[in-house]
Amino acid sequence: MRVVNGLGRYLIRATINDDLLHVLYQRRCQRLIMSEMLSRSARKRPRDDYEDFPRKRGRYSDPGPMAREPESTEQKLESLISRLGEKSHKSLESNLDVLSNLLINEMASMTDHILTTITKCVVDMKEKAFIYSTLLGLLNAKKFEVGEQALELVVAELRSALTLSQYDKARHLVVFLADLVNCKVVNVNSIVSLFDTLVTVTFEPDIPQIRSDAYIHMVLSALPIVGAELEERKRQELERLLVTIDNYMSKRSTPFLPMFQVWGEGQPHPQEDGLRLLWTQVKALREEDWKTAILLKLYTAFQSEMGGAYLHPLPSLPVPPHSPDSVYPLPSAVFRLFSSTDMRCSSPDTTLPSPTSADRFLAEEAVTAILASHQGSRKECASALVGFSETCQERLGVCGDYVIVEVLFGHMLRLPRPPQVLIYYSSVLIEMCKNNPAVYPQLLSQTTELLFSRLDNMNTIAIDRFAAWFSHHLSNFKYQWDWSKWNHVIEDGPTDNPSVKFVSEVFAKCIRLACYDIFVEMVPPEMTSLLPPEPAPLFKYRQDDDSAEGEVAVHLLEAIKNKESIDDLRAVLESLTEVGKDHQSVAQTRMAVLMQCVLKVGSKTITHCFLALVKFRPLMIELADEDDCKLTCLTTLAEFYTKNTQLHGLVIDKLLRMSVVDAGSVVSWLCSATPLFTRGFPWEVLTSTLHKTKTSLANTKRELADTRDKLRKVSALDEVALGGDERTDLEAKVEELEETKDERERTLRQLFLSLFERLASSLGGQGHSDLWTQCTLDHCRHLLVQNHATLSRMAALLEDTVFTVDVDPQLLEVFQQFQALL
Repeated sequence: MRVVNGLGRYLIRATINDDLLHVLYQRRCQRLIMSEMLSRSARKRPRDDYEDFPRKRGRYSDPGPMAREPESTEQKLESLISRLGEKSHKSLESNLDVLSNLLINEMASMTDHILTTITKCVVDMKEKAFIYSTLLGLLNAKKFEVGEQALELVVAELRSALTLSQYDKARHLVVFLADLVNCKVVNVNSIVSLFDTLVTVTFEPDIPQIRSDAYIHMVLSALPIVGAELEERKRQELERLLVTIDNYMSKRSTPFLPMFQVWGEGQPHPQEDGLRLLWTQVKALREEDWKTAILLKLYTAFQSEMGGAYLHPLPSLPVPPHSPDSVYPLPSAVFRLFSSTDMRCSSPDTTLPSPTSADRFLAEEAVTAILASHQGSRKECASALVGFSETCQERLGVCGDYVIVEVLFGHMLRLPRPPQVLIYYSSVLIEMCKNNPAVYPQLLSQTTELLFSRLDNMNTIAIDRFAAWFSHHLSNFKYQWDWSKWNHVIEDGPTDNPSVKFVSEVFAKCIRLACYDIFVEMVPPEMTSLLPPEPAPLFKYRQDDDSAEGEVAVHLLEAIKNKESIDDLRAVLESLTEVGKDHQSVAQTRMAVLMQCVLKVGSKTITHCFLALVKFRPLMIELADEDDCKLTCLTTLAEFYTKNTQLHGLVIDKLLRMSVVDAGSVVSWLCSATPLFTRGFPWEVLTSTLHKTKTSLANTKRELADTRDKLRKVSALDEVALGGDERTDLEAKVEELEETKDERERTLRQLFLSLFERLASSLGGQGHSDLWTQCTLDHCRHLLVQNHATLSRMAALLEDTVFTVDVDPQLLEVFQQFQALL
């Protein structure tokens, strides 16, 4: 007889005539079945977060009472605090009340731990900041010392954020402090003083405008939260503050705005300066008596508890002074994609808030906070966004899905760089399609068509990102798309237009993610001309090649296959003494032959290729001792992988890491490959190369700072007790690192000078198409603003040597836009 239950399958043989055994067997079955039913019931019943201390969650988190480690009280409280606001049988207000009572009971022994946990949650979970402000309000009402200690921690975080130039974090903390006024924790005079301190930065002499913008942005972001309270209790001070902001905004200029706009002029939606639009939204909100429907005002449910609470003054907050090394957030252009005519919501009563309303700003801020808080988990992020959309539609009559998609694409296409990596937004959208298949696939199809219809006026960088997202999205849905609807890009216009460029880039990126033969079958015959060639390597030398290089290549391949030593391979190459066909030197010809053979040997897979490069690295470094040979190495690589840009880029990266070539030679090769400027590949290689160079300099500076700090500590100790050898070694290391830092700074400076000189020379030439010119200008603009922190220190040098009156007028205008940021 076989019995199946939740504990497994057991085969029990029972003799029917044995009554005792039969009874025992039946009782055991009943106990097992009852135990399994209770277990299933417990799993199905939603847990109330504040009914009892929670257990750890996860696939292997509850192995049984014998194996599970008991949680400490600190861990239980951390879990309760961090999960505040999640779904529960009870209302959020009830959970806040229960948790505040629980925390007050534990304050005597764990005050620091509790307040540190709350502060960390405020910083890390921005979308729940208004929940934690209400929690602190309840704690302060029950025990006023708690409010004072909490403010010290929050202001310390704010002070640290300003010192470390973490202005987005600082802005979020200022908004949190503003809501603490509503929750009866912060004295209203203190928040006015804080706003005055931040706004006073605009009166500092000889500072860049972006410094003033950063501090004005903090104040404007907080005014929708606390404006009503200030209007009621500090009307004159609020009026004075707004007049100061208005005076600054009236004097502020934005010639740099084209550097951050996704589209040019003439689009259906204006691309306004982000700070100026926020100022317009705040003024409109004041005219509406600071009434907003989207804010979560939990503190209104606890007016009786908070009414008599002690109001604390804020600790002092000095603003860090400006220095040449200070880094400030760059301006932004507001991204708009949908209008009221584009809406296809399931409910006819839902709409989008007006672009000039504060509700639109607050809704976008909420989506941005969710994206920032859940960047480590696409599933949790998608779930939170779906919940936000449902709340908007049910409570506010706002079509949250369109707000979410507009914010997501605004982040993806933001210039100069998105807040998170592009794959994160793509993964979130894929999860949204899975969670809500009735809405998001159609909504993303509509978004794609809208963006495609506006490609002619779209920034080249945004087109490349759009192509990267679209290809990745299709790869997760079996490349299902009606390509025939885009046939007109070939039929109606020239081949060198942005639409053709976009489709070509999408095809190339899809082939990277799919099998070439399978993807080609999905493309309609009318569009096959836009497909890239099959990604096969091109070996230059054939068996019947009777040239000197061809004969040496054959011998070299044979020697490699026979696993001969490096010395033997060197001897084969040294037998080549004739100048190459392209007027190359003997050294360049040897390098070309060696690279062709090494790549041929490793052409089977990328693993084979990297192994071959590592194996023959000593010989390549020996031959690449001159700049011309490094350039020949890269040119040969480009010839070999002409049809496979993916492997081409990976091998360039490998050669840089192995120090076979340097960043200067990569820039020289890229600037000589001007016909490729309309494609995304060379600019991807350039961006990666510049990033590696800047990263190596940053690492050197970090190591130098750490070493200097160690040296100061050693110098402060007793030299007799510790010995002088350590200090001598540290001093020598500091001197060595300073030389390395200076050398890398010179290299980076020369790299940028060479790059812009070559780009300016290319733009000054003749015979370029409009698409080529636009792509090159957009990438020059992107390079300037993406490397703003580095190039701002050498702006005068660039103006004197590169961006002179003789340069192309369009390129000079781009540089002038960059100068407006300084």
